[in-house]
Amino acid sequence: MRVAIVDDEVHCIEGLVLHLKSLFPDTEIVYKATNPEEALEALPAAKPDLLFLDVEMPNMNGFELLDQLSSYSFDVIFITAYSQYAIKAFKAKAINYLLKPIDDEELQNAIEEWKAARETKNEISAEKLDALLNYLKREGILKNKIAVAVTDGSEFIETNDILYCQGQNNYTFLYLNDNRKLVISKTLKDFEKLLDKYFFLRIHKSFLINPNHIKKYIKRDGGYLVMQNEKSIPVSKNKKDLITGLFDAINKSN
Repeated sequence: MRVAIVDDEVHCIEGLVLHLKSLFPDTEIVYKATNPEEALEALPAAKPDLLFLDVEMPNMNGFELLDQLSSYSFDVIFITAYSQYAIKAFKAKAINYLLKPIDDEELQNAIEEWKAARETKNEISAEKLDALLNYLKREGILKNKIAVAVTDGSEFIETNDILYCQGQNNYTFLYLNDNRKLVISKTLKDFEKLLDKYFFLRIHKSFLINPNHIKKYIKRDGGYLVMQNEKSIPVSKNKKDLITGLFDAINKSN
């Protein structure tokens, strides 16, 4: 059993390791971290079977960490101290969780349930965790956020605060609705992949836009969009049908 643990409290991690080794001697701790930002990068490579994930952590909570992972093959047991909204969501979506301080009997039951589900090939992560994250978003508990590396660490940005992205060589400029501009050392292609599930559109080789912030589409001068900040964004010839289709869809829905 390959296990990873992410919790911002060191004593909680070490305590859980002792519990696991005592109850399940075959446990292999493949990764443990107190920093969720570091875990975001390291977890895919660690390839755990099971992740114990703390809900309440500073900067990035457990839900946000999970939502930031583009894909994962491990299952998750959440750890929480008091979060009633989380417990309600876990129960509604049949997701395993443990309350702090962790009780040996509850830990054993949780892992035995997990093992039984794996033996019967009952999918735990893919559908149930996606359903949980979608539920939290609908309830306004979990925002659509991305983590971007800035000079002094990481910044967590709500995707709807991004007006558009402009690529320049190996850098991307993020233009935000508070008039800030962030310079990120990732290509526009990287951001296109990251923001695809948030319905951002690549309308030009150098621009990726948030359709929620389009003000108008001008067909003259080759075609361009005017964004909410009054900036003009060119539209490539092969993307014009995409833009007109978008406006047609909006008109039909109104």
